[in-house]
Amino acid sequence: MGMAVGLQAVSVGLGFMGAMQAKKAYELEAQSYQEQKDLAAIESSQQENQRLKNLRMQLASLGTAMSAQGVALGTSRSTLALERDEISIANRDIDRIRLMGASTARRYELSARGSRLAAKGATMSAFSKTASGIYDIKTGVSEIG
Repeated sequence: MGMAVGLQAVSVGLGFMGAMQAKKAYELEAQSYQEQKDLAAIESSQQENQRLKNLRMQLASLGTAMSAQGVALGTSRSTLALERDEISIANRDIDRIRLMGASTARRYELSARGSRLAAKGATMSAFSKTASGIYDIKTGVSEIG
């Protein structure tokens, strides 16, 4: 009977250690998702800045082309229409960039939350199994055999 109790004690200890390792793994996974979320936000911001830079370059090019033709900026209806169209297209592109960035960040945030919940579940499972194992040892219930 002494050996069975010893094996149960070892089993309880190893089960607790295993659950705590699972908790650490879930916490690292949550941290990774959080970092991916942060990177997605940075990438979205960079894409937005690049699109704005492209818009400024297009508008400058349009202005240069019109000036080369002798058209004063802001006086030609067709030039103003082209400018409005470029701005409108850029605004739609930026809205899409922001939406996709927010969607990606949200996906990573939800994954991180899921991993944190799994870590809490692993902790509760570890304590539950440990308490159950200790009870079994105290009452002499053997899971071996």
